[in-house]
Amino acid sequence: MIDTSKLTRFQTIAAQEIAALDPGSRIVPFTSTHWVASSLLQKAIRRSDLYAARQAGRFLLEAKREYLLRRLNIIAAEDIGIADIKTVAITAACLASAKVRRDLGGDAVVTEYLIRRMVDARKSRAADDLLMSLERLPDLAEDRTRFGAMSDDRLRQIVLGCPSLDRKALALWYLVGTARCQSDHLPTRKGNPNLAFDTLAELGVAPTMVQIARANFTKTSAMLSPFVALLSLENGVVATGVQDDPTPVETRINGVPSYAFDMYTRPGRAALGRLLLRNAGMASWAGAFLPRTNRVQVAGELLFRVEGQCLRRHAVGPLSASLRDRWQWECSGLPREALEFGLATLKDAMPELNAIRAEVVREGVA
Repeated sequence: MIDTSKLTRFQTIAAQEIAALDPGSRIVPFTSTHWVASSLLQKAIRRSDLYAARQAGRFLLEAKREYLLRRLNIIAAEDIGIADIKTVAITAACLASAKVRRDLGGDAVVTEYLIRRMVDARKSRAADDLLMSLERLPDLAEDRTRFGAMSDDRLRQIVLGCPSLDRKALALWYLVGTARCQSDHLPTRKGNPNLAFDTLAELGVAPTMVQIARANFTKTSAMLSPFVALLSLENGVVATGVQDDPTPVETRINGVPSYAFDMYTRPGRAALGRLLLRNAGMASWAGAFLPRTNRVQVAGELLFRVEGQCLRRHAVGPLSASLRDRWQWECSGLPREALEFGLATLKDAMPELNAIRAEVVREGVA
């Protein structure tokens, strides 16, 4: 159960900051689909691109209001995370209920404020890198099957006593329940979310952190916030300073940054398919290392590594760097040689991919 008193102080902070908020420049209306807008919102926040994030947020507020409210909580846990727990807490507190949002000025005011705060925040994708590794890391293949058949009490014991962060996190996922927090890579297990959060508290996670994670989880039904809580006990997740990840060349397509057209959008997926046929390097890579089916999906996962996951104001510590490196190199399902060749080739092909993206958009693929 959520102790709302622990969120009240974050709502007070939000009210004070909203009162002092500069309205900012006028936003030109965004014209695309909610899939492109959703991609743009998250990637613009990752890259601290305030104008693009505000543009996508305004569009989603009108087109998919409830989706936007849930998405902001997901982005807070996935891309801000342990680097700025205060922002994760403020997001959960502001989005706790319609009444809270009304008291703070309404949905438009609250979502604009949260987007600005997330754009400016220090960022960490450690929780998501951990999550994706748990799904695919070859060393955990046996545990992914074995843990799914364990009792709640046995999973609780692993969370409390296992020295391995991976196995502790995997046990926590099954304890929360894969029926609610689904994964294509894990068998379905009902779980017990209340016991899982109580176990995090028993493990030593700070009470306020547990309540922040509970509040986020209540709105998202995603494993990201429990993993943020778990990572709060680890050393080396974030650094004192920040750095910007290297990003590939980008352009604007009908006013939209090209990085918004990823494989989860129809134009982005169509563009990747054409790139695999037209670009000699990508065609050679696909022919040498990939089966004929599902090539666009594999290329899309490479694109995420090259472009989609890039962060500005990245507060990367040694543990989060190792989590990202492990996801990057050990969880693709490809041999190291194939992955290195594919990543290098795709980086070189980014100007051509952007041109194809623009071509697809001109053709009206939405």
